[in-house]
Amino acid sequence: MRLVQLYINSFSGLSKDVWYIALIYLVNRCGEMVIPFMSVFLTSQLGFTKGEAGITLLCFGAGAMLGSNIGGYLTDSIGNFKVMALSLTGTGLGFLGILFFKTFVLLSMWMFLIAIFTSMFSPAAFSAVSLWGKPENKTRGFSLLRMAINLGVAIGPAFGGFLAYSFGYDWLFIVDAMTCFLAVATLFLVLKHRNGKPSISKEEDEIKMSPFKDLVLMLFLFFNLINMVAFFQIIFAVPVYFKEEVMMDEMLIGIFFTANGILVFLLEMPLVYIIEKKNQYFKPLAAGAIIIGIGYASLSLFSDPIVAIILYSLLVAFGEVINFPLIPSLAMRRANERNQGKYMGVVSMMFATAFLLAPISGLPVIEFVGYQTYWFIAASLSVISGICLWLLKPQFDKELEM
Repeated sequence: MRLVQLYINSFSGLSKDVWYIALIYLVNRCGEMVIPFMSVFLTSQLGFTKGEAGITLLCFGAGAMLGSNIGGYLTDSIGNFKVMALSLTGTGLGFLGILFFKTFVLLSMWMFLIAIFTSMFSPAAFSAVSLWGKPENKTRGFSLLRMAINLGVAIGPAFGGFLAYSFGYDWLFIVDAMTCFLAVATLFLVLKHRNGKPSISKEEDEIKMSPFKDLVLMLFLFFNLINMVAFFQIIFAVPVYFKEEVMMDEMLIGIFFTANGILVFLLEMPLVYIIEKKNQYFKPLAAGAIIIGIGYASLSLFSDPIVAIILYSLLVAFGEVINFPLIPSLAMRRANERNQGKYMGVVSMMFATAFLLAPISGLPVIEFVGYQTYWFIAASLSVISGICLWLLKPQFDKELEM
C-alpha cells in the first residue's frame, strides 16, 4: 500500500496543461519507431558501410543541434504552441520523404532537414511545462514528459520492429509520419487555448540574458554531454551489436527497447518524486552518469550475452531516470521567465550535440577497436562525466545563492 501511495503521490499536483503536453509527446514518440532502427536500416537495407551510416546519422545530429537552437529562439518569440505545431508537421513530412531519398548523399541531407524540425519540439514543450506548470513540482513536470517519451519508446520500437520485419522499412516511415500528424491534431484539440504569442515588452526583451554567457551552465552542459555521447550508443551502436554479434533480428531488438522503455516508465516518476522531496539534485545526477557507465562495462565484463544485456538494460535504465530529468530542472534554475525558451533550447542543443557526436564516435570507432574495447571506452566517458559534475556542484550552488 505504501508503494501504491508513493505512485499516487508522484503523479499528484501536476497541472492539466502539463498532462496535455505529455499526451502529445506520447502520441508523437509512439511514432518515433524509426530512430532505433536507422543504423540497422542504413547498414543492412541500403548497404551503407558503418562509416557511411555514421556520417548520415552525424548529419541528423547536426540538424538536431541547429533545430534545438532555432526552437528555443522561436519559442521565446512566437510561442510554445506554434513551435510545437510546426515541428510535428515538418517531422511527419520529413519521414514520408525518406521513401524517395535512399542514396548516401541525398539521404544524409534529408536527415539533416528532418532533424531540424524534430528537435524544435523539445525546447517548446519543456519551456511550456515550466511556464504553464506549478513551480513547486517543475522537476516532476519535466519527468512526466520524459515518462511519456519512454512509454512511447516502449510502444513504438516493438511495433516498428514488427513492421520492418513483416512488411519492410517503408511502412515504418509511413506509420511514423502518420503518428506525427496525429500528434498535431491532438495538439490543436487539447491546447488550442494556448495558441498565442508571449507578451514581452521592449524593455524586458533588452535585459534577457543569453545562456551562452552563463559559463557555469556551459560547463554543466558540457559534462552532461560527455555522458550523453556514451548513453546514445544505445540507439546507434547497440542495435548493430545486437544484430551482428548477438544475432538478434529486428523483432527482438524492438522487444529490447520496449522492455527498457517500460522499465524507465515504471521507475522514473516515483524516483524523481523522492529526489524532489529531498531537494537534492546533483548527487543523483552524478550517480546516474556513473551507473550508466557501469552498464556499458557490463557488456564486456560478462561472457554470457543474455546476462550482459539484462544487466546493461537494468543499469542504464536506472542511471537514466536519476540523471536525465534533473538536467533541465537544474538548468531552468538559472533562467528567468523571459529567456526560458533559450535556456531549454541550449539544453536541447546539448542532447542534439550528443546525437551529432555519438554516431561518428560509435560505429566508425568500433570498426577499428571492436565492440568489447569500445564498451569500456563508453563506460569511461560516463564515469568521467559523473565525477566532473560532482566537482562542479559547489560552484553551481554558490552562483544560485548569489
